[in-house]
Amino acid sequence: MVLGMVISPIAFWSPFLRVYGYGMILVFVLIKIGIAKFFLLQFLLSKISFTQKIASPKRWFQITICITILAFSIVFYGLIYETFNLRVHRFEVRNKVVPEKFDGYKIVQFSDMHIGSQVWNHYVKKLVDSINAQNPDLVVFTGDMVNFHAGELAPFVKIFSQIQAKDGVFVVLGNHDYSSYVNWETPQDSINDFQKILDIYDSMGWRMLRNEHVWLRRGNDSIVLAGVENYSSKRTKRWENLADTRKALRGVSPSNFIVMISHNPEHFNEKLQIKFPYVNLTLTGHSHGGQIAIGAGKYQISISQLAMKHWRGFHQFGDQYLNVCTGAGFNTLPFRFNMPPSISVITLKVD
Repeated sequence: MVLGMVISPIAFWSPFLRVYGYGMILVFVLIKIGIAKFFLLQFLLSKISFTQKIASPKRWFQITICITILAFSIVFYGLIYETFNLRVHRFEVRNKVVPEKFDGYKIVQFSDMHIGSQVWNHYVKKLVDSINAQNPDLVVFTGDMVNFHAGELAPFVKIFSQIQAKDGVFVVLGNHDYSSYVNWETPQDSINDFQKILDIYDSMGWRMLRNEHVWLRRGNDSIVLAGVENYSSKRTKRWENLADTRKALRGVSPSNFIVMISHNPEHFNEKLQIKFPYVNLTLTGHSHGGQIAIGAGKYQISISQLAMKHWRGFHQFGDQYLNVCTGAGFNTLPFRFNMPPSISVITLKVD
């Protein structure tokens, strides 16, 4: 409730003002705080006789100017380029359970659009074109389509409806998709807005999986696609835990090849890896990769590591695979650095 009261005043601002007005204010405030801390450090060091000999006021001024220029350069790089520098990550899942007729089956995953943060259509069109260019057999979206409410998605329905896949587009809900980040006048208003989101998905021809599964078939062969509602981690418990894995897999044999789509990667760590080891491939999002990271490869670090064990990338644990998509959009700040938006292309192969 407190969170809703804080963000409700900006939830219905125009997209440009909400993202680039509010967002830029936050960015510049952070830069100012950083510079203030630097000056404080300079003052403290100036009291030490040793530093007085190596750092004149002129030198400190030069260092301050360089740091300020570097900070603003990084901000504008993240704002203008990196935030829209869409990447395609490709992975293979080799497993003896993959049916022969699904050898080469291509799944495209995207996640965390936070579409209320998108001001211009051209990036969303670029994303849709990139997905279609993969010639996917299946497209899955792993949650957090909106920031606050259904009205954010409405202007993009025509573009998203252009996504094409042989077996269709399937989606699960993320924590932002339940219309719970706004302090609505009545509980019924929240329920009505959530229903609008479901109706929009239906109008786009996307199939929602809410603790259920479907069978995908190629001739006499088949695989299972299951999806759960939003999972709340044991470590955070920020949201109501709506995921019911047993219900989603009811009637499914452990001998089937199973793909699970779930918003929160902690669902894999806390449930699937322990109690459902026969789920072969889990596709998640939620983390955004922190949107900001330093380092590279296995040495890359991000603030997301503080909240979750697996926060980005493709992982294998015996016969189980996990992909944590870093998201196709951004939230709160129109900024990414060393963590560009991405889609994932996962190809199934018979081992």
